[in-house]
Amino acid sequence: MPKRTPLLAGFILAALAAGPPLAAAQDAVPPVRILVGVGGGFLSHAIAWDEKTGSSLLDTGYGTIRVGVEFPQKASISLLAGYGGCGWNGLIFRALPVSVDYQAGAIGAIFLGAEIQMPLAKPGDWEIGLGARYLFSIGSTGDWTMTELNQVGTFDGRADWMWVQAGPTLTYRGFETFSPYASVFYERLWGTFTMNENINPLTGTEEKKIKGQGVIGAALGMIIEPGDSFRIKAEGSLIPFTRLAGGVALSAGASLQAIFLF
Repeated sequence: MPKRTPLLAGFILAALAAGPPLAAAQDAVPPVRILVGVGGGFLSHAIAWDEKTGSSLLDTGYGTIRVGVEFPQKASISLLAGYGGCGWNGLIFRALPVSVDYQAGAIGAIFLGAEIQMPLAKPGDWEIGLGARYLFSIGSTGDWTMTELNQVGTFDGRADWMWVQAGPTLTYRGFETFSPYASVFYERLWGTFTMNENINPLTGTEEKKIKGQGVIGAALGMIIEPGDSFRIKAEGSLIPFTRLAGGVALSAGASLQAIFLF
């Protein structure tokens, strides 16, 4: 028995010595947090239609709110909802003998979406991660009248479309409150614009399938974190594509978010 006492005392002292660092390490792990944010975005994306025989620009502006959760190491998932407008100028509809060149500007739309951010590795001050975004636009119905013809023409139409973007991200975390980042991404945009045409006595309906031009793009952005409970994220992106008539051009996008964490 006397020989066991020093051994037992050594175990107790070792446990006491190891206890505080272990507790400190556990306390350093951030908990799951709720994130709430507001933001907006703009997208000017080249689209092709009529089996890639016609092309135009989809100009979209929207504002959103987001709710989600952030896990340790800044991994997060959030849901988005908002409202905005989609400009479809340049679409040509040919359901009737008289072609209709849409030049009526933006149509209101509801936006729903989701976003995932997942850090993978942190070599030094750098962070390598993956990000993915999904956006679904549910268009409202627009009504128009054309008086340039011998007969007054009436039209109504709406468009729904989806946009997916995913790719790796490289972020520099060496600054205290400012983190610049760059990403390369794969993206797809597709949807349908349905137009009902009535030029007495002719009527017709056309469903025009649209697809985004360009599938690989790049983005630069920054994250500003003045405190643990608030951050601002700004980003701009470019997507090269080949024009149907030849030559290379760029689609562009930009977004700004303000995020609160609880």
